[in-house]
Amino acid sequence: MNYSNYVSTKIGTIGDMTATSFHGGGKTHPGAICPFGMVQFGPDTLEGGDNGSGYSYHHTTIDGFSINHMSGVGWYGDLGNFQVMPTTGPLNLLSGTYRDALTKADGRGYESDFRHETEVTEAGYYAVTLDTYGIRAETTVSVHTGMIRMTYPENVGRRVQINLARRIAGRSPLQELQIVDNRTIEGRIHCPSTHGGFGRGGGHVNYDLYFHAEFSEAWDMNGVWNYGAESESGTEYTGEELWFYAEFPAGDQPIVLKIGISYINLEGARYNFAAEAADKTFDQMHADSTAAWEDALSVVKVEGSDEEKLTIFYTTLYHALLDPRVYSDANGNYLSADGVIRTTGDFRKRTVFSGWDVFRGEFPLLTIVQPDAVNDIINSLIDIAEYENVSFPRWELLGHETGCMLGDPGIVVTVDAYRKGIRNFDVKKAYGICLKTAFDPKSKRCNAADMNELGYVPNHISSTLENVFADHCISLFADELGDKENAAVFRERAFNYKKIFDPEVGWMRRKNADGTWAEWIDEYDEAGCTESNIFQQTWFVPHDPQGLIDLMGHDKFLENMERLMADSDLSAMWNTAYNHPNEPCHHLVHMFTDAGQPWRTQYWVRRIQEESYNTTEYGFCGNEDVGQMSAWYALTALGFHMVAPGSGIYHVNTPLFRRAEIRLSKEYHPCAVSDTLVIETVGNPDENVYIRGITVNGKPLDRAWLTWDEIANGGVIRYELSNEPCTDWAVQLPPSLSK
Repeated sequence: MNYSNYVSTKIGTIGDMTATSFHGGGKTHPGAICPFGMVQFGPDTLEGGDNGSGYSYHHTTIDGFSINHMSGVGWYGDLGNFQVMPTTGPLNLLSGTYRDALTKADGRGYESDFRHETEVTEAGYYAVTLDTYGIRAETTVSVHTGMIRMTYPENVGRRVQINLARRIAGRSPLQELQIVDNRTIEGRIHCPSTHGGFGRGGGHVNYDLYFHAEFSEAWDMNGVWNYGAESESGTEYTGEELWFYAEFPAGDQPIVLKIGISYINLEGARYNFAAEAADKTFDQMHADSTAAWEDALSVVKVEGSDEEKLTIFYTTLYHALLDPRVYSDANGNYLSADGVIRTTGDFRKRTVFSGWDVFRGEFPLLTIVQPDAVNDIINSLIDIAEYENVSFPRWELLGHETGCMLGDPGIVVTVDAYRKGIRNFDVKKAYGICLKTAFDPKSKRCNAADMNELGYVPNHISSTLENVFADHCISLFADELGDKENAAVFRERAFNYKKIFDPEVGWMRRKNADGTWAEWIDEYDEAGCTESNIFQQTWFVPHDPQGLIDLMGHDKFLENMERLMADSDLSAMWNTAYNHPNEPCHHLVHMFTDAGQPWRTQYWVRRIQEESYNTTEYGFCGNEDVGQMSAWYALTALGFHMVAPGSGIYHVNTPLFRRAEIRLSKEYHPCAVSDTLVIETVGNPDENVYIRGITVNGKPLDRAWLTWDEIANGGVIRYELSNEPCTDWAVQLPPSLSK
């Protein structure tokens, strides 16, 4: 079975379409990418709006092919540098669709019409026909390098144009270019936050991209333009809006451009180029990329006859293996948060940690299928906390805390990993960062002072609940390390969610600093909630569902949960009830199990799988969010999901496939029974939505949850299925802080 054949990178590629949803579609990028690769080489469409990847399926023109992208992000995105565009005919240096260009085209520019029927969207490869020019463009990649192969019509002059100033959601104000010879260029693209990027500059992301690029043949002539004016001939250029172009004679051979990049220096770009691209043909790199994806995807081998489900599963697994991507060069060098070049030891420096999103499902998945990536990112987050601020970043990009979202996901991910035995990082330093996050007034925690003084964030439900959960995780960390005093302190703080639950209205409620309640409207009120409302946010007590059930009342808890689900359109891109397009809801359906009704978890999980995901450009019902939306599907397809990362507990649901085999890591997993975990069903899961019983290596379970060891020890987990709810199975409730 070729697993990469089931990856369709067109899935979820709808971006900013406010007529459909204010928050847009999946915003995934269809370009060529290696597993966790630094390079994401692919097409750019109309720039503008909240198209974080730089591409949206509903657009009709392509502006070029950039060497780096982000996939599945909102907040306007970033990167999209070193944009290559093959053209023919009269020279037009200006883009008619790049809205942040200093020099704008008067009408149509060099962009090309294209049709989706000509696109090939595979793991590690992208191709399209540029209809305006009749050119076939193909991209493929290694970890640090990329290639574009451009096949032109016969008997026409061939041209390659490169926009060095382009950046998604902004522009580069300074570029440096050196023409090494008549086949080679290299240089630097300076991208400060003063000129846009993530959050249109609000993410404070500053970086330099260094590049070394070589053409497969020598050009006849070349030119450089700066800010709309042609520069004098030379070999070195500096400008605020540089375009480079090279003219080649008519010929029957494609032009191949190889590019190596680095975020450190030019030497790094050259090193990466020499290590990964210099001696490779396009077809060899394509084959290597495909092989890399086969190995990465085969960590989970599922068996089924439903082609659509297989495509969705392996495409979601693919997206879960894109980030956190490699940030260090091939020689191990990386740029630390304090601007110093350092060399990694036994880990790879990584970046793109969308913490608020991915701590919920993406990292619980990676601890199973790619634990080394989890260990790497924790080392990377420690570096930022040590050299840039006193706490873990919430949303990290290229070594910087962007300030995006809330909570302390770095704490959650670190504690979850440590308690699972993933510990190849400085544990003492990591624990110290956790304590500083909670106690230090210079911490990046949202309203740390209020949490310390009041136990809640005045007038903000989401921040309070996220901080409380992080405090719970610190208590687990402290207990593991034998710090009994702080374990007790943070265990007490983990109950602070009760301070903002108002029994009179039966929901979480904003509370003023003086302890009085803020105005109550109804549970659909979004005030004090981040990308959610009270109806959705109240349930974020993942560490103590029993405590929340006690506050709300058992029957009322179930009544509210059923209303939350029944009032939702699971195929919609936004809801005021259960809202799968956004992360605060991703644990909710598994909380039926905490209330003693695991069969309702099984029912609703299957409904979400079938209604919120598909194989079209709308395949994700909301922003894919750097692997989180994908990880929810991949985990539940295997038969479980975490409600509370750090707990070591995975709530079960009905698997989507008859059989799945997971390759475990002997370095990070105990593998006490086997170095593989087999999940199989008795009964066809297509026809049987409910669980009658589970055995783990032959031992029956009377509970609807698995421990980490039961997963990581390997062996066989067998689900016996039924087409009717089994209300007499799994009477033992999952652990909860209160009980």
